[in-house]
Amino acid sequence: MKTKKLFPLFLILFSFSLISAQSGINDIKLLKSELDTISKQKLPINSVALSQKGDWIILYGDIGYSFMSMPEKLKKKLDTLNKQQIYVKDIDFTGKSGWILLSEQNAFYTDSIPPKVISVLKKINNKGEEIKTIAAYSNNSLAIIYGKFYYYAYNLKARVKTKLDNIRGRQQNIKSIAFTEEGGWVLFYAQKGFSYYNIPVQMVKKIKELIQNGSELERVFFLKDKWIIIYDQYKIASNL
Repeated sequence: MKTKKLFPLFLILFSFSLISAQSGINDIKLLKSELDTISKQKLPINSVALSQKGDWIILYGDIGYSFMSMPEKLKKKLDTLNKQQIYVKDIDFTGKSGWILLSEQNAFYTDSIPPKVISVLKKINNKGEEIKTIAAYSNNSLAIIYGKFYYYAYNLKARVKTKLDNIRGRQQNIKSIAFTEEGGWVLFYAQKGFSYYNIPVQMVKKIKELIQNGSELERVFFLKDKWIIIYDQYKIASNL
């Protein structure tokens, strides 16, 4: 793994919750403000996730994170990793109370995750393949992207598995994947490749616009009916 410069920690814990009935995201204005602040500081945005209760968490830089509220077990783990200055690169929530956190050197931490998934993560580690990202959604379905063009699917539908197989067959780099709660998905691969199914039209237009402008697409995150596109490492496009 490339050596990264450690950035100062900007840990923000909010004890209040303003709920948007439309989006199901607790204090969506604050979420946008945090993302804008991080982007202005040109800190890479690694992951944005929404818990089952509508609380959000942002992982950024090397050890930075900002959040509304989170499970106590997860909070203790992030605090420990932060104090040890260990890079955290991805987080996702799944099922009724499950979560997976990825840090450097393929270390992972979980709670309420199917044993089969944990077994697969251990096998990937034993092979020495880098785990790039884990994308999950509400019905316990998830995809693990690892190595250059490999993936593991748990409860995924045939359409997205077929697309992933096609990319793997061409030995093209799989960069990231994200799912909507309705079963839609976005997949970034190769230099400018992207594929999608059942996502908002405005989002598709924005992705195509970014590609035409020469931007490097990084990740997509879905939070209920909202979406966030990360490009050029720290820049943001969204409907927040």
